[in-house]
Amino acid sequence: MPQPNTKTKYRPLPAALLTLVVLLASTLLIWLAVVRPQLGKGRTETLCDNFDRSELLADGDTAAQVFTYDKALYTIGLEFYLPGAQPQGELEVVLSDADTGEELARSTGVMQNIIPDQYTTLGLDPVVPAQEGRRCRLSVTAHYTSDAVLAIGHSNGVALWKEQMTLNGEPVDGTLAMQVTYQRMGGYLTRFFLLAGGAAALLAAFAVYACLSRKVSLHRLVFVLVLGFGLIYSVILPPYAAPDEKYHINQSFTLATKWANMISHDDWQMGKVPTTTSFRRETDTDELLQDENTTVFTWQEFTDTLFTTTDAPYTSHQEYHELQTDQNPLLYLASGGAVFLAYLLHLGFTSALALGRLANLIVFALLAAFAVKAAPCGKRIFTAAALLPMTLHLAASFSRDAVLLGLCFGFTALLLDAVYGQPTPKRMAALAVAGILLAPGKMVYLPLAALFVLVPAAALGHHAKAKKLGYLAACLALALVLNTGTLTGALGSPAADNAAAATEETTDDARSAKNAPAEPDAAYEETICADNTMENYVRRLYYYVADTRDPAQSEVDFWVQALAEGDVTPAVLGQSFIFTTDKANSYTDAQAFYTMASYALLGTDVTTGNADAYLPYFAEGGAMQAYKQLFNLPTCVERFAALGLDVGTMDDRIPLDRETVAAEVEAARATRATQSVTDAADEATYTPGYILHHLPATALLFVRSIVQNGDHYLRTLVGGSLSYYTLDLAWFWVVALYLLLAYAALPAQNGKLPTGRLRGFGAAAAVLSCLLAVAGCLLWTPTHYETLYGLQGRYFLPVLPALLLTCLPRRLAAVPDEASAQARLTGALALVQWGVILNIMLAVIAR
Repeated sequence: MPQPNTKTKYRPLPAALLTLVVLLASTLLIWLAVVRPQLGKGRTETLCDNFDRSELLADGDTAAQVFTYDKALYTIGLEFYLPGAQPQGELEVVLSDADTGEELARSTGVMQNIIPDQYTTLGLDPVVPAQEGRRCRLSVTAHYTSDAVLAIGHSNGVALWKEQMTLNGEPVDGTLAMQVTYQRMGGYLTRFFLLAGGAAALLAAFAVYACLSRKVSLHRLVFVLVLGFGLIYSVILPPYAAPDEKYHINQSFTLATKWANMISHDDWQMGKVPTTTSFRRETDTDELLQDENTTVFTWQEFTDTLFTTTDAPYTSHQEYHELQTDQNPLLYLASGGAVFLAYLLHLGFTSALALGRLANLIVFALLAAFAVKAAPCGKRIFTAAALLPMTLHLAASFSRDAVLLGLCFGFTALLLDAVYGQPTPKRMAALAVAGILLAPGKMVYLPLAALFVLVPAAALGHHAKAKKLGYLAACLALALVLNTGTLTGALGSPAADNAAAATEETTDDARSAKNAPAEPDAAYEETICADNTMENYVRRLYYYVADTRDPAQSEVDFWVQALAEGDVTPAVLGQSFIFTTDKANSYTDAQAFYTMASYALLGTDVTTGNADAYLPYFAEGGAMQAYKQLFNLPTCVERFAALGLDVGTMDDRIPLDRETVAAEVEAARATRATQSVTDAADEATYTPGYILHHLPATALLFVRSIVQNGDHYLRTLVGGSLSYYTLDLAWFWVVALYLLLAYAALPAQNGKLPTGRLRGFGAAAAVLSCLLAVAGCLLWTPTHYETLYGLQGRYFLPVLPALLLTCLPRRLAAVPDEASAQARLTGALALVQWGVILNIMLAVIAR
C-alpha cells in the first residue's frame, strides 16, 4: 500500500482499538444472549434403543439392568409407557457397582413429569466418574400414590452384547431401553466461543489499523489475514468437516504411509493401492473427529487431543476400506509431507490432521499473497477472492483445492504481469511452473493454463513459439499421466504389486484345553453339526470353544451377517474364539485341541481313526500350526465355498479377542454407510449420445437446476453454505460478500485492465472452464434425476479472478483512488469475516 494519507480524518490506532472494543463487546453480548443458555448441552449414547416390549411396574417393583460402561455418567434415560392414566408418585433410581455392590449414585424422579413413548431423563447425584471396564447395576423402583401404574420398555430378546434385565430379581427376556449422558459442555463452550470470537476480533482490528495506517503492504496483509482467519476456520470447522475432506485425508495419509514404507526396512511392501482402499497408522482413528457433522463435542475432542503423541512407529500401517479421490498425488505433496513429518515425530492422529491442514493453508496463503503482489491490476479482486469464506474453508483443509486455488490465482496474476508488467525471468519461470502444476490438478482448468500462449514473445526471449509448444505439451502430458495413475517414483504413486505381509508367529507355553462344553448336549450337537450353514458354524464356535450352549440370537445374527458381507472370514472368526487373550497360551493337549477345533470348523472330529495325520503338526508348531492345517483342509475349504465364503487366512494379531473383531466389523459397516452405492437406475447417465437424442430433456434439466438449486450455487461460491453444505450462513452475510465482490471488481479510474486478445481469450478460457465443470457434472447425472448431480459454486472459484477481470463492462469505472479502495475493501472483508466466524459457531452450537 502507499504511504499514510496525512489528510485522513481517522487515527489508525484509536480506530483499531475502538473496533476491537466494539467487536469484543458484541461477541460477549452474543455469548450472553445465545451461547450461555446452551452450556447445559450434553452428549448422549444409547445403550439399547429397542423398546418393542414392556413390563408393568407395580408398587414397590424394581426393574434392574447390569451394563458395562467406561465413560462418565451424568444422567440415565429410560423409556416409560402409560397403560392408563398418568401415575402419581416417585421413581427411586439407584446406580451401584455390579461387582462390589457399592452405591455410586441415586436420584428420585416425580412420575408426573414422565412423558410416555420417549426417553425420560433421570439425573444422577453425584455424577459417576469414568472408569474403564466398570460394570454398573441400575435399579428403578416405583412408589405410587395413585392407582395408575407405569410400564418400562425393553427389547424383545436380549440386545446384542448386552445383559438380561430382571424384574424383582426374576430374569426377563430383554434388555432395558436406556440412554445415558456422559459429557457436559459447561465452561468449555464459553472458553471456546470467546477465544475464537476474540481471535477473529483481533484480526479484524489489526486489519483496520493496517488499512488506515498504510504501514503494511497489501500482499503482506493478505498473507496475515488468510493465515489468521484460516487457522480459526481450521478449528471451528475441524478435520473431516470440509466438502469431501475424508477422501482427501485418506489420500494424504496413504501417500505418507507409502513414503514411510519406502524408507523403512520392513519386509512388507505397500505396493499398488487402489482408490477404494486407504492406509493410515493403526492408531489413526477417532470416531468423534471422523464424524463429518461438526458439533460442540467435535470441538472439544479436537482441542483435547491436539497435542497428543503415539507410541506407534512411523512404519505402522492399517488398511481401511475407505475411498481416496484419485491416483494423482501432485496436489497432496504438501499435506502428505506434513502427515509424513507427523509420523516421524510420533504425533497423534489429531496432530497429524492439524499439521496436514496447516501445510495446505501456508501454501495457499503464500500463493495468494504472491498473486496480490504480482498482479499489475485487479489487486482488489485477488484480495476478495482469497478472503471469501469458501476459499478459506477449502484452504484450511486437506482438500486439493487449497493448493489448486493458490496455483490458479498465482497463474492469473503472473499472466497479467507478463502482458502488462515488467516480467523478470524468475516470474516467467514461475508462470510456467504454476500452469504446468495446475493443469493436471483438475483437467477442467486446462483452458486457464493454456492462456500461457498469450505471453508476448519478447517476454519469453529466443524461441518463444517453441517454448509455448513445449509448455502446452508438458501440461497435456502431465495431465494425462497423473490422471491415469501411471506416475512412478518419489511421488509415491503405485509402482509395485501387492506383497503379502510377513507374519510373525509365536508358540507359547500352554496349560490346558477343553474339547466340549462342561455339560454336553447330544441333541444340540446333532443340530449344529448336521447342516452346513453359517449360523451353525457360529453356534459351533460358541458351543465347542466358548462353552456357551445358548448364545444370544442377536450375537449369532451379528456374526452371520459379518460373514455374509465379507467383514470377517471364517478363519479369523474362528481365531477370535480359539486364540483369545485367556485361551491363546492354554493349549497343551494336541488331541483335545484338534477335537475342539475340528468340531468347531467342520462339525466332526477329523482325528478319529487318523490321529497320526494331524497330531505331529501340533507337536511341530503348536496350536496355531494345527489350526492353520485344519482350515486349509480341502474338506473345510469346500464346506465354506458351498456357503459362498472364502475360508481366508489367520490374522497377524495373536491373541485376538472377539471384541476387537466385533468393533472392526461395526466400523466397516459404518464406513459402508457413508460410501456411495451405485443403484441400477443411476447407471444410465447423460452421455453425449443420450444428450444429442434428448435435447429438450437436457434443456429442462438445466432449467430445473437453476430454479431449484440456484440459491445453492450462489451460496457455495462465496461460502454461504459450508461444511458438507449443512451449515448455512445468514443471507445477510451472503449478500454482503457479493457486494464486496462487486466492489472489488469495480475498475479504478485510469486503471489498467485486460484488453484486446488477453481479455477475449481470457474470458473465453474462464467461461470454458466453468462449462467443463458443468459438463462433468452433467455426464455424472443419472437420466432419472430432476437436477444436475453434484454441481457446486465452488467449482468456479479458481477462475473467479479471471471472470471478474475480463467479463465486466469497462463503463463501471467508478473508483477514484485505487489505494483507498484497497484499504476499504480489505478492512470490510476482515469485519465480515468476524461476523461469519460467529455465525458458523452459532450454527454449530445450535445442532
